[in-house]
This record gives sequence, C-alpha cells and structure tokens, in this order.
Amino acid sequence: MKIRLPLFFALGGVIISMIGLALQNKYNRGEMLTYGGLTLLGIFWAWSIFDVASAHDLRRYQKMFWLIITVSVPAMGGLLFYLMHQRPNRIVT
Repeated sequence: MKIRLPLFFALGGVIISMIGLALQNKYNRGEMLTYGGLTLLGIFWAWSIFDVASAHDLRRYQKMFWLIITVSVPAMGGLLFYLMHQRPNRIVT
C-alpha cells in the first residue's frame, strides 16, 4: 500500500487538533494548535478535491461520485478516496 503525502496532512491535522483541544483549557497555545490542525485538514480537503478532479483513470460517473462525496463530507470523503484508490485503474465505487 502506497502512502500518499495528503494522508500525512490529514493525520497531522487530526493529531494536532486533538492535542490543541486537550490543551485549550490549560494553556493559551491550545487554541493556536487547534486552528493549525484545522488548517492542515483544510489543505488536505482542497488537495483531495484537486486529486479527484484531475484523476485521469476514472470514468465520468465515478469522478462525479467521488467529487460529490469529497465535497459534501470534507475530511472523510477525501480519506475514503485515497484509501480506495491505491493504484490507477483500480477503484471501488
């Protein structure tokens, strides 16, 4: 299984956001960590939309399906796309 760079943004965003939420009541920097994690998740979301839109191995209806899922369910839609689209010409829809 090939791990892609956007997945690191998603994983880092979730971890940093959770740490920020846990530290928000104790330290002033918790809010900054939360916003930093959410920023990483936003970058992941935009990256996944771009990857779905520029995928050349998807048929038109597959691309529309993944665009709808990725846009309507921001982080989870992109994560599902990357997990199910490991190699070109092999995707489950």
